[in-house]
Amino acid sequence: MSHGGGDHATEIYPEEQILAIGVGLSLIGCYLAHFLGAYGLSMLLGGLLAAGACVAGANTVRKVAAYGLGTGVPSIGMASLGMGTIAVLAGILIPKAFGISYLVAPILTLIISAIVGFILGKLTVNPVGMKIPIMVRSMTFLSIAGAMAILGFTVAYAGSLDPNVYINASVKSGIIALAFIAPGMAILHPFNACLGPNESHKRTLTLAVACGLLTWFIFSVVKLDLLSVVISIILWAIVYAKFVKMSFKDACAVLEVPEIPKKEE
Repeated sequence: MSHGGGDHATEIYPEEQILAIGVGLSLIGCYLAHFLGAYGLSMLLGGLLAAGACVAGANTVRKVAAYGLGTGVPSIGMASLGMGTIAVLAGILIPKAFGISYLVAPILTLIISAIVGFILGKLTVNPVGMKIPIMVRSMTFLSIAGAMAILGFTVAYAGSLDPNVYINASVKSGIIALAFIAPGMAILHPFNACLGPNESHKRTLTLAVACGLLTWFIFSVVKLDLLSVVISIILWAIVYAKFVKMSFKDACAVLEVPEIPKKEE
């Protein structure tokens, strides 16, 4: 049985619940990265928790893709990261412009991303004309997940919510471009890899967790945080091995590809 007219399995965890947990973890991670940055723990804790937003985004992609978006999945994902980037920069810079505490930046980013996502969702329905019942909600959720993934990983890298520190470390350095691509792939890839008549929600989410951890690993390498590099790659290996095991179990048949001949016989 499928939802929304797609050909993949019914969800076993409510979308709103996954979004709340994933975004909530990323939000907590932003503050932990800021307050523990001086102790060298920003990437270890902030990066780990930011992976939750990637899982939330991947789950929403799965939900909206049930309506037969097909090749539109990458497009909607990139739109979510574009909206997220705008929300992040606005959330970081608005407190400075209005002379308020920069500690409100994550909350402000969350609010702005929801507003931007809702507006874009409305535009995709009218005048664009995408007749998908959950389009507005999905674009809103994707904008939120994308923004919190970008903010989570960039704050983990910068180690601070202070706009002066953040802009220098994560924007002028170009790290925000990596934050656009890497979490974007983590959000888009899981369903694209698992779609088909035997797709299962649990297996897709397992791959989403693995992709989120791999994104954390990438940022850990860039930051040269050895402890985070080791822990992230170990956790990724554990989760990905579980995903492979689930894929073998769910497969109709596992066929071995013969070795390519080294010379003509």
